[in-house]
Amino acid sequence: MGGTATYTVILIVTTLFSKLLGFARELSMAYTYGAGVISDAHKVAFNIPTIIFSGICSALLTGYITLYTELKQKDPRRMQSFSDSVVTLVFLLSAVILAVFWLFKNQIVRLFAISFTPETHALTVEFAQVMMLSVLFIGVYFIFQGFLQLNHRFLAVGLVSVPLNLAMVVSILLSSPQHYMVMAWGVVAGYAAAFVMLLAAARRSGFTYRPRLDLRDPYIGRLIRMVVPIFLGKTVVQLSTMADQTIASALPPGSISVLSYGNRITGMVTSVFVISLTTALFPELTRLSARHSVDKLKRTFRQSVGLMSLLIIPISAGLMIFSREIAALVYGHGAATPEDTIRIGEVIFYYSMGLTFFSIKEVMINVFYALQDTKTPTLNTLAALVLNIILNLALVGPMAHRGLALATSISGFVTMFPMMVSLRKKIGPLGLRSLLISILKMGTATAGMALAVTPAYDFLLLKTGSMALSLGVAILAGALVYGVLNILLRTREMGIFVVGLVERLTPKKNKG
Repeated sequence: MGGTATYTVILIVTTLFSKLLGFARELSMAYTYGAGVISDAHKVAFNIPTIIFSGICSALLTGYITLYTELKQKDPRRMQSFSDSVVTLVFLLSAVILAVFWLFKNQIVRLFAISFTPETHALTVEFAQVMMLSVLFIGVYFIFQGFLQLNHRFLAVGLVSVPLNLAMVVSILLSSPQHYMVMAWGVVAGYAAAFVMLLAAARRSGFTYRPRLDLRDPYIGRLIRMVVPIFLGKTVVQLSTMADQTIASALPPGSISVLSYGNRITGMVTSVFVISLTTALFPELTRLSARHSVDKLKRTFRQSVGLMSLLIIPISAGLMIFSREIAALVYGHGAATPEDTIRIGEVIFYYSMGLTFFSIKEVMINVFYALQDTKTPTLNTLAALVLNIILNLALVGPMAHRGLALATSISGFVTMFPMMVSLRKKIGPLGLRSLLISILKMGTATAGMALAVTPAYDFLLLKTGSMALSLGVAILAGALVYGVLNILLRTREMGIFVVGLVERLTPKKNKG
């Protein structure tokens, strides 16, 4: 996993930078508009092109990488024509989706926030009809990302959100309650800038394009057949978010924004660590699958889950312990009220409970896609959606916004196990005994960390009066305790991490 580990580090660093800009975007919105009508309308409108189109594009990206890898091994001469047809297909699809939205914009927006007042609904429609122009750029830049991943060019892939976040921050700060549409055009400008950045990077890696669409190409037919279930699976994930928003729209004003702000914190963890790993890992999984290297594929799966758990388990615990402090530190400024930050902290707490389960499922989903099995993860994700909606309806009454976040975590936990069983049936025993032992050791080390960080934070806050300083030092102390305990417990993944770090930091001696 040497190359994959390097690419993962590149993606973690670049994605972290991108997510910090994403936080700046959220802070700008919270500072300027708080959690109210304009922020709710903007967030729903911003999610519409993502939910409608990104699911299709993510599916095309997955299918494109899988089939391009197969062509590279079996028939390299057809790679260019296949790539040209895919890009042309995406351009046409973008135009069709944009036209359909403009024809039915009121009905489509109503689906995303069924309980909005007429005023908020009209505002959302106004935002959305401009932001939907973004689909003209979103689709093709996903294919650019696939081409760059296949050619091991992960820097631009990791930075893909930077132009969007910068443009949105600037547009939010330039806007006002009287000139709010500046924010909508900022979204379009951001996606356009990301398109240009990825195109330039792809061209440097040898990407060329000539308009062509050969629907008789059997690989285009296979791509379409692969895309449908992958799209359904990825759309179901977005539908789960939409279901949360729809139910939250019936709660007090600002509830949608509260869920979004809290999800931004936990989403940063998954984007920086989980998505970075799976993005770097997927091309390798497709190569192992194409070569029928099942044993290596299973070993890669175990190592990936183990190393990811080493990071995610203590991070999720830390987010739960300091959920309110993090919310206050990040969002407790400007128009945001103390009540807003309390509610955001509660959302962070309950979303964090499901981080580990989501992470393991994400790796398994990519293994299934690499094996060209798109049905199993789609059915599992559909089951998670149904369970999430049932739990939403059951928990929203007694727990309000907290119940919506908890429902998401519970559904992720429950549906992880049948997916694991399905993967074992498909490729044989996964060798999970050693992985389970390691996870138990990580859990023990996390418990020790939790016992140490709370009194450390309280002591430092009493002495310094600074929440930021106290939290930062407590986190560093917790990381140290966690690392030492894992070393004492001889956690296998910690050993791999330490040995790898020493090897990279130790100068290599010249032989001879």
